[in-house]
Amino acid sequence: MDLATRAANGKVRFTITRAAATSNDLSAMSEVDLQNLTKLPNEIQSGTITNRDENIPNSKAVVGTEILFTNEEIKNSYSINAVGLYAQEEGKSEEILYALNIAVEPEFMPDFADKVLLQFKITMYIIVGRTENVTVIIDPTGLATKEYVKDRIAEIDINDKIQDSNIDNQLQKQLAYSEYKSKDLNKVTQIAEAVGHMTRGFKIIDNDGNIDAHLPDPSDGLIDISDLSLNGSGGSDKDHPAAGIDYYAGSMENGEITDRHIAYSSSTNPINKTNIKFELDVGNKLNMIGTGLQYIVNLQKTAITKGVMGKVSKIPFNYDPKNAFKAGYYTTTAPVPMYTKSESFEVDEPNTITLEGIGENLGMKNHKAPGFTLTFKSDKTMDIEPIQGYDNDGDSGGVNGFIYDPVIEFISTYNVQPAVVQFPTGTLLFSGNTSAEVALTAVNDFMTNVSGLKIELNNAMRIVSPHNSIFGISRTELGLPNTIYIPRSALIFGFDYLSTESSYLSHVTIKPVHYFYGTGGNESIDADVKGFSNSIKIGNSSIKVTSNTWLDNKTKDTLEGKCTLVVSVKTVSAWKVEE
Repeated sequence: MDLATRAANGKVRFTITRAAATSNDLSAMSEVDLQNLTKLPNEIQSGTITNRDENIPNSKAVVGTEILFTNEEIKNSYSINAVGLYAQEEGKSEEILYALNIAVEPEFMPDFADKVLLQFKITMYIIVGRTENVTVIIDPTGLATKEYVKDRIAEIDINDKIQDSNIDNQLQKQLAYSEYKSKDLNKVTQIAEAVGHMTRGFKIIDNDGNIDAHLPDPSDGLIDISDLSLNGSGGSDKDHPAAGIDYYAGSMENGEITDRHIAYSSSTNPINKTNIKFELDVGNKLNMIGTGLQYIVNLQKTAITKGVMGKVSKIPFNYDPKNAFKAGYYTTTAPVPMYTKSESFEVDEPNTITLEGIGENLGMKNHKAPGFTLTFKSDKTMDIEPIQGYDNDGDSGGVNGFIYDPVIEFISTYNVQPAVVQFPTGTLLFSGNTSAEVALTAVNDFMTNVSGLKIELNNAMRIVSPHNSIFGISRTELGLPNTIYIPRSALIFGFDYLSTESSYLSHVTIKPVHYFYGTGGNESIDADVKGFSNSIKIGNSSIKVTSNTWLDNKTKDTLEGKCTLVVSVKTVSAWKVEE
């Protein structure tokens, strides 16, 4: 990672030199032990690097290296448990283990005793800082020479290939549209001109991987697109129907939603209308927010027994255009997160969004979908009025069921871009020890290529009192976890992701490290911890962790009130976090 970081800063160039496989099972090794490996243990065979792929959408920091393994020279069968890539820094002679791919399920590589050739191909996508600063050595033995290609082409008799009269007729029809028809009657020339003016067709792949092919009509060579609809301002995507002004803007999971700036970072009232004041200038007609606004939403669920309200809990939405039930979620066919375009609003005109769907699939007599009414005001604020939903049995003696009150957790601006390649869960983005802002290596603007973050914090902390006395304490002493997870939805530029870990923790005894106030500089201090919070400030491709604690000092007034906790970040990894 250090090598990639220096390459990103233009300080070094390096070469991906070779690939190797091992039969050793490395899955039990810790992340730190894996990072400290300088060579692959027990190398069984070398792979052939056959290609380099740097056509990664919206990324100049990732290179794909295609590797081929065969059993041609394998005398003893083995299982490929891990594949490693080696790199050599410019000006240095030694190689280092640069990247490691550990198999979830090992690939069996049989011996060649039966003379049956088996090939195993893998493409490793690796962070390289900047692609222009890395070279990949490709084995030329796997490539066809110009002479080979030329000889194979010479063996093809094109006139023999045109046997079908229908194909020949189609080619002649297409030639009729050519403004520059050749007088050469050679079939090769005719085909070249015809193909240059023919539409080949296209295919559409939906979210489930189904392919819908659209080919030309043989009678006229044209493609019928009458059954297609486009996702325009009306939200007419046939696979993602709109719900009022709420439409499907793109896939967060695939990185299609970008340019998110925090616009409102507090939760709305689940019962009453909330007038929100945006945290940035949205313009007089919401004309300064990019494409529009994104709303992260959930539901407050209240149990009703014989007409009496009971337990209140939080339930997340499950967006599914096919309205399929998912346990533990409220399923809706309305796009969630919600997206609205700036042009969908008229000043002081209310817009209603109803989150229709199967919900929790309770099958009760009475059902009403929750939703919101949104009104953009002339003072650049917005009224957000929740619409209460419910499922109940309709018992006249007192209903039984649930009430669903919708809540908007935060709002951001957004734009849309093509999908980007995502970092696999576990990809290391930072390693070190810092309490300063952490720059994440090879992360795209607005973090569109990570599905969430896993932040590992050092156990040791410092408490800075209001009088600048410094005390040492550990997260373990306070009963605090060393790991924080941030979901993709919260990776918004300018957002303070606040994770309050406890309202009351415990009684602690802490020892001064640097004492400025009062007497007895070496005395330990007894205090009650009355609260703790982490605030993670989200940057464009960085994070900054700050923490506070509230202490009640039992022996001196040194630590009374709010104190700053100095927290240092150890590692940050890409991580898929359940919303």
